[in-house]
Amino acid sequence: MSKTPDGRPRAAPTFWEMYTCPSCKAASIALVAHEGDEDDGVFLRWVPDRPPVKEYPDSVPKAIAAAAAEAHSSLRVGNVQAAVLMARTTVEATAKAKGITTGNLVAKIDALYAQRLIYEHVRDAAHEVRFAGNDAAHGDLVDDPISAGEAESIVELMDMLLEGVFIAPAKTAAQAAARQARRNASSTASTNGAVVGNP
Repeated sequence: MSKTPDGRPRAAPTFWEMYTCPSCKAASIALVAHEGDEDDGVFLRWVPDRPPVKEYPDSVPKAIAAAAAEAHSSLRVGNVQAAVLMARTTVEATAKAKGITTGNLVAKIDALYAQRLIYEHVRDAAHEVRFAGNDAAHGDLVDDPISAGEAESIVELMDMLLEGVFIAPAKTAAQAAARQARRNASSTASTNGAVVGNP
C-alpha cells in the first residue's frame, strides 16, 4: 500500500464493479479497492454475499423445503445431477410427510394420487422427477447425460408437486378461514346493530 508524504498509509480508492458469475450467469457487484494504476484490486465486499436461496412458504415442511431449495441451488451453479437427485429426494420426502411410507417411489407417488392428494397431471410430473432421479442415482448418464434444460424442467415439476400437496391446500384453507371470519364479523355486526322496538 502506498503512503502519504508523512508516512501514513494512503487509502486506496474503492469502486463498485459489476461481475457475472461464471457458473449461474447471475449478475453481482463487488466493492473493489484499487491501488494506483494496477489492474488487480482487492475485493472488499460482494452483493449478494451468498447465492440466492429459493424460499418456500411455511406450509411446506422445513426439511422438505430445505431439500427443494438445495435442488434449486444446485441447478443455479450448474450441478445438474445433484439438482435432479435432490428433486427426487423431495418427491419421496413429500410422500412420507403425508404418511405414505411403504413401497417403492412408484407406489408412493401412486398412493398420493389414490388418496386424492394430487391431480393426475401432478402424479405424472412426480413420476418424471422419479425417472430422471433414478437415471442420476444409478449412473445411467454415460450415453445420455441430463442436460441443464432437462434438469431445470425436473426442478419445476418438483415445485409443481409441492404446490399441489402443500402450498395450494394451505392457500385454500386460509382463504376459506378469511371468508368465514368476514361472515362471522358481518353476522355479529348485524346482531349488535339490531333495533329492538317498543312492545
